[in-house]
Amino acid sequence: MHQQGHKHTFNLNSYIYQPNIYNVHIFFYNIIGDIMKKYFYMFISIILLLGIIVYLYNKKEKEEIKNVVEIKENIDEEEIKEPEYIDNNPIIVGLYKNYRDGSNRKLIKEYSSKWEYHKDISSFEVYYTNEEEITNKNQIKTFDLYKDNYEDIDNYRIGYIVEFETNDNKFNKTIIRPKDTEEFYDFLEIYLYDDYHRTGGWYRHTEDNEWNENTLLTSIKLTAGKKVNEISSDILVTAFTYDNDDFDLDNNYIGISKYQIIIKNNK
Repeated sequence: MHQQGHKHTFNLNSYIYQPNIYNVHIFFYNIIGDIMKKYFYMFISIILLLGIIVYLYNKKEKEEIKNVVEIKENIDEEEIKEPEYIDNNPIIVGLYKNYRDGSNRKLIKEYSSKWEYHKDISSFEVYYTNEEEITNKNQIKTFDLYKDNYEDIDNYRIGYIVEFETNDNKFNKTIIRPKDTEEFYDFLEIYLYDDYHRTGGWYRHTEDNEWNENTLLTSIKLTAGKKVNEISSDILVTAFTYDNDDFDLDNNYIGISKYQIIIKNNK
């Protein structure tokens, strides 16, 4: 008896690769992930690079601004800084009294007189020396006698500083020309004379409209004003010689060629 055997069928599909859909997803996910990572790292690198560029640019800009500010500050300091003052004035100066009694002129350190309204307190002459006594001969010749001891001093002029206190005020006045005396005229009348350029015998004090750069105020006279009784201190008179750079911004004399006397009220 013939026994019928089991029938075997050939399945071609079992030998053909059939991709798993899950594996496909994983494959493409990995590819996309790699691409994303690549671009992400590129993006981060670009951001970092831009950050570094911006940082360096800002740093450079700040340094440039700082340099500009420092340069400006240095320029401002140089503009504000005043040049060093050096006084090369060689003139020695003194204030003398001519007593007109035949005696020599005397160098004055302290002088006393009675201060009465509209009466002269005293007058003093300037010479380029501080010897204790000098000749009483002609004033111009005597002035030249000491002036000729110096060279190249024609640019120097003579000024005064007058200081005193009243019951309500304190005066410290630099006098270069006659109008500078007006501030305290009621207390103290100051008259200035250019004895060096005088003409003729008698001459009066120098008026302000007569004053110029060639005026040489070689003597000063003090007369008591109508309020002289209100002066509560001694009067200090300083004679000085100067040229254009011997004053500070407040017009105070800062030179070295000066001589001061004290005038007391002999009440």
